[in-house]
Amino acid sequence: MKKVFGTLAVLTILAVSSYAQRGWKWPEDSAMRVKAEEKNVIQSDAVKMADYKTALPALKWLFTNTPDLNKSIYINGAKVYDNLADAENDEARKAQLVDSLMWVYDQRIQNFGDKPYVLNWKAFKAYKFYIKDFSKAEWLLEMFDEAFDIGGEDILEANLIAYMNVIKVNALAKKNLSDDEILDRYDKINEVIEKMIAEKKKKGESIDSINNKRALIDNILTEIVDINCEFVETNMAPKFEANPEDLKLVKRMFQFMLTGKCTDSPIFLSVAKQLQKMEPDFGLAKVIGTKCLANKDYNCAEQYYKDALQYTEDGSEKSDVYIQLGKVYAIQGQKATARNMYNNALAANPANKEAYSAIGDLYYHSYNDCKEEQDMVKDRLVFIAAYDMYRKAGDVAKMNQAKEQFPSKEELFNGDYETGQSLNLGCWINTAVTLNSRD
Repeated sequence: MKKVFGTLAVLTILAVSSYAQRGWKWPEDSAMRVKAEEKNVIQSDAVKMADYKTALPALKWLFTNTPDLNKSIYINGAKVYDNLADAENDEARKAQLVDSLMWVYDQRIQNFGDKPYVLNWKAFKAYKFYIKDFSKAEWLLEMFDEAFDIGGEDILEANLIAYMNVIKVNALAKKNLSDDEILDRYDKINEVIEKMIAEKKKKGESIDSINNKRALIDNILTEIVDINCEFVETNMAPKFEANPEDLKLVKRMFQFMLTGKCTDSPIFLSVAKQLQKMEPDFGLAKVIGTKCLANKDYNCAEQYYKDALQYTEDGSEKSDVYIQLGKVYAIQGQKATARNMYNNALAANPANKEAYSAIGDLYYHSYNDCKEEQDMVKDRLVFIAAYDMYRKAGDVAKMNQAKEQFPSKEELFNGDYETGQSLNLGCWINTAVTLNSRD
């Protein structure tokens, strides 16, 4: 193995010596430069081959003699110490390796900056090795606090839950955090989550992973702070009423009411509407619309469903909202307008079969609206029209239900009609249907 590395070292040194490497700060002394190039090739090739024990002495030499050579030595150094610590069974030796890993991150920051990014990774690895060591709890918390304060877009998704677990350890094991201190950090995590969600939506990426992490974070919060409806209504509602423009408070209340299943609280809609006013969002507008619909406040439901449509370009999301708008109009007897909404739902997302079924329901329940009681066959055309919609929806149960209301063959014969004949169904429906019988 040493012979292989020796050969590789010579070849690489010959290559790199022929030109200046961009971003590298080689020693000015020629003998030291040759030595540094040799050590760098050894550690680099060893890391590529996952031979971390061979890489370590060369890296130590570089850390000592050329600490500002290139940030790659610290990238490789972190990889080496991380893997060696993972494989080490002796606890004392593992502790030394992890301590060296932390030192590598600190040296990278000292020599090459980029603290937000590097500290983010240092926190991640510190959590990995130290989360069960309660003596490190306060140190970990301080590190994560700083990482999230300066991290911006560099926060790792894995650090979201890690930070919350560090908060939990400090709250339960060290008992060094008040509820307000916990909640301030919880808000900090949620701010990062919201940025990540916005960025993923912009790129058209799935947000399922982030939402799953948010759910886990919410669960951890309920383990360390007693979040319930009474807590929100007693401790937070008066603050909200006194200062509804406090965005941080509004967001916290809304999230807590969702977590505590407090959506039936009298203050829920007020908080949700205020949040939508301050930070308009598709999902929030839809939640408000749905809540208003459940409360039979149809003007409110219509307003917020229409509001939701302004904040999404996603066809599936638009389709779902148009379905809800259709329900608002259907309940109020505005069937033609409801059908327009369902057709909009299909235009936005042709795969949304629920829209066909909803139109079928409008037709099915229009018998009393459209019957003239002069021609039994014509009066029952609404059921054939409904059947056609249910068929497009693939709703067999409703197809059978509608077919039971078709005219019989005898009724077709007596009215001088034939199966397969096309008739115009007037009323508000105004469409052509093909005659069929129930038997």
